[in-house]
Amino acid sequence: MLKNAAIALAAAGTLLLASCGSSTAPSGGGGRSVVDAAPCARSTAPEAQGMPSTERIYGWIEDLVGIGYRRTGTLEGEKAAAYVKCQFESLGLQDVHYETAKSWNWSATRSSLKVNGEAVDSFPVAHTYVTVDQPSVFSTGPNGLSAEIVDIGSGVPLRSVKGKIVMFDLKFLMPPALLALQIEFLWDPGLTTLEPTLVIGNPFVTSYASTVERAMEDGAVGFIGVLSDYFDSNKYYNEFYRRTQVTIPGVWVTRKEGARIREMTASGVPASANMVMEGFRKEAIGRAVVGFLPGKSKDTIMVQSHHDSVFYGAVEDGSGTAAVLAQAQYYASQPADSRQKTMMFATFDTHFSGYQVHREFVRKYVIDKETPYNIVANVTLEHIGKQGIKGADDKLEITDKPELRAIIENMGPTLKLSMINSVIRHDLRRTALISGHVLCPIGALPTDAGFICAAGVPTASLIAGPNYLYDLADTLDKVAKDDLVPVTKVFIDLIDAIDSTPTALIGLPLKSPLYESGSQD
Repeated sequence: MLKNAAIALAAAGTLLLASCGSSTAPSGGGGRSVVDAAPCARSTAPEAQGMPSTERIYGWIEDLVGIGYRRTGTLEGEKAAAYVKCQFESLGLQDVHYETAKSWNWSATRSSLKVNGEAVDSFPVAHTYVTVDQPSVFSTGPNGLSAEIVDIGSGVPLRSVKGKIVMFDLKFLMPPALLALQIEFLWDPGLTTLEPTLVIGNPFVTSYASTVERAMEDGAVGFIGVLSDYFDSNKYYNEFYRRTQVTIPGVWVTRKEGARIREMTASGVPASANMVMEGFRKEAIGRAVVGFLPGKSKDTIMVQSHHDSVFYGAVEDGSGTAAVLAQAQYYASQPADSRQKTMMFATFDTHFSGYQVHREFVRKYVIDKETPYNIVANVTLEHIGKQGIKGADDKLEITDKPELRAIIENMGPTLKLSMINSVIRHDLRRTALISGHVLCPIGALPTDAGFICAAGVPTASLIAGPNYLYDLADTLDKVAKDDLVPVTKVFIDLIDAIDSTPTALIGLPLKSPLYESGSQD
């Protein structure tokens, strides 16, 4: 049933693109197709003018979800970029084009796990079993990889793991409470954030890198990651962590399956695992879609998100892309002479495959200044979603509240006050302002804006960390639909304030030493 639904959704995405004037043409390479958008006529429909409605913004999310799994280097990823390009053009943006960079498309075409001969439900760990910077086909062979399991729990190996398969508990390391010292303001009139979830980590800052690196250093030939902090799903599709070069195969299992494996070893007799993994990692073209609205100067305000996803990606980041389109529609409806500064709108892929497009964009536009645009501020919009919690029996439960979100920023005091007043005025509840003055220079901003902020551009980045972001469960019902318009209005207020602020007073950011040394990793 799920396969049929995916086919139907992919077909729906093709129809949506066709209605927006896109075309699909053979690339001449192995039957792959390259999707590009033909020029789109500017819409004169009333719903395409001025402040977009909730249904208009939600419709963009529906369209993106309908395209399918929008992974970099896939046809669906190309369709997503073409869709955004078409929307930018139809809204009246100028100089709409792609910025590209070499990235990677990783895919496991076959994966399974058996322990002591018993099948264990598992899911392949993304971006494993590859040689870095080399296109590769990987395979454990027709009979798979068989080895003894060494269970290290949440710690480090206490005995030799050479030639063994390491099993460990994946821990989520960044709960909202960890950022409490950086909170500048919190709008939560009902005190709804005072709950146990404050100490539960989000799924994108984890113990994965340090644990797997240590296992490889000690000679492990594979690993089993137990999703001990996760809800009852193994469909956890992690990002490509650039500093972690994983050359051995790995699979994820749920906490319950991890417990079942551990029961098999309770007698003290070593358990044996058979792991099968086959797939490829191929070079791919990553795309950013960029469009402009001219102002009275080339000082430029950038509005950003990412259009790629690991599965259907309604919240990550259909909601962020739709929020960028909402800003584009609003400002395209305003007179050009009302803008002191030029506006740039951009959505990226490679968010999950190494951020190569982000890095190349920052090099070109900010570091080397190869364009006439002087980016003086960045607004990044991501994850407008409902709160997800791990409920009874590890089941995913979705509450009627939005996930606690943050605007991580390093703006000047006047713009900070503007954001606070706007959050209150539009009643954007469960929203915190968090100082990015320390996070940005050390390259630690955990958002799509990390590279541009580290390069010294004053940034305000909206982000939330619901537990389903990397999962097949990130579907349309998780979108915080009632917040789509309030988020749009809050950031219209901020952009208007930035536009009227002299460039020198927007912020006092510090450039990351990573850029001074020429390294962006």
